[in-house]
Amino acid sequence: MISTQLLRARLRPLYTRSFSKSALLAGCVLLLLAGSVVFAALSPALHGHKAAVAVVTYPRELGAVSFAVAGDVIPHEAVRAAAAGAGEGAQGWALLFSAVNDIFTQADYGFVNLETPVAPQHSHGTKPFLFDAPIALLEGLKASGIKIVSFANNHVMDQGWAGFAETRQHLRDEGLIFAGSGDTAATAWQPVIVEKNGIKVGWLGMTRWLNGSRNPEAPDQPHVNFFPYAGEPGVGDAASMDEAGVIAAVKAARAQCDFLVVSIHWGIEYAPAPKDEDVAIAHQILDAGASVIVGHHPHVLQPVESYQTPDGRNTVIFYSLGNFLSNQSRSYVDGVMPDKEGDPRDELIAKFSAVRKDYGPAGIRVELGKVGILPVWAENNRNEIARGHTKTQIIRPILIDREMPRLQARLNELDKLSKPPAPELTPDQKKEYLEVTNQLKLLDDRRSILLARTGDEYLADPPKVTPPAPAGKP
Repeated sequence: MISTQLLRARLRPLYTRSFSKSALLAGCVLLLLAGSVVFAALSPALHGHKAAVAVVTYPRELGAVSFAVAGDVIPHEAVRAAAAGAGEGAQGWALLFSAVNDIFTQADYGFVNLETPVAPQHSHGTKPFLFDAPIALLEGLKASGIKIVSFANNHVMDQGWAGFAETRQHLRDEGLIFAGSGDTAATAWQPVIVEKNGIKVGWLGMTRWLNGSRNPEAPDQPHVNFFPYAGEPGVGDAASMDEAGVIAAVKAARAQCDFLVVSIHWGIEYAPAPKDEDVAIAHQILDAGASVIVGHHPHVLQPVESYQTPDGRNTVIFYSLGNFLSNQSRSYVDGVMPDKEGDPRDELIAKFSAVRKDYGPAGIRVELGKVGILPVWAENNRNEIARGHTKTQIIRPILIDREMPRLQARLNELDKLSKPPAPELTPDQKKEYLEVTNQLKLLDDRRSILLARTGDEYLADPPKVTPPAPAGKP
């Protein structure tokens, strides 16, 4: 038998010549790793246990309710003409929203501010600053994905108390939810509550303006939620509230739901920023339990503010979403008129959601989900009509970030057509090239102005439009 000492002596020259120190070290490491792998593989079997299960990560989303919201719908005479030119009745009104309606139909609830009575039976007629609309408008909104409207604004009494009550009935008949008023003074400040995917969402509406009107004195008649500025007519109405009353109403509304949205008709018309007192009350409303404030009335865009409440909730304020459908600034010319002349045609569609989350040992919470804004331009061909180029009125909101790529693609096509060996563009193609170039510049200019006003932190891409399937195919 060879002794251990002799064996080492004979092997030493061999491994000294064949391996470097680094190679020996690497070999040892490999042996250790191999041993670890084998041990890890055998360990569960040796101990009679299964492999460890992955730890559940919190929070887990349990459900969500999505919203798409826009601003003022105003049935100016030119808007009514555009609807009539687009089609008969509800079809014509729905076509005015056809370039953006997928945003609302893809959301669980679409919302706009209905800045008009719908009161054919009690109409006193219309004129500037005194509105009325046909029932077909409500039908067109519903067909376009709108499920909730605010009927708390400075025009709700344009056709008197009877017209106000009639409008509420037509909204019910069309199956549209409306916030901001009640059947009586006592019930006016009750929130509208919708429930979906296990989440109760409350919607509380109010207006700070009534154009000098006031609620009926009889408390058993329909009342609008009125939160007047100091010195405004109507202070002391049965359904009017001061600041303390509004905060109490918000707290009471929040106690009835999981997530509260507040829509407010407030601010100064055409002002690019909110009133200081409105900023202060907005923060108090959010501190009292609301998660989103949707503002309207100024007819122009105002900033979007992120706000964290003292209890750690993330909230958002859309101080003014601008118009959604109107005939304002119809004569605007980009690059010629001051930028502010086009402000009433800058618009936003905003998106957000209420999300129910499981935080494990910390419980279940409903909180604000992903927020997004989509820049919108109000297309209006009034200048073309004035020049005699067309007689058909076109007024409609379009998504800027969807329209610009389409225009650029058409410009690229015309560019290719103008390159040799192709012949020179035809007169009609040259005209189209000018029109497309100017429209592309207008949208680019207005987009920059719009986002400078609102901020671009929440800018979202528009949803892609699915082209219709070829005939005979699913």
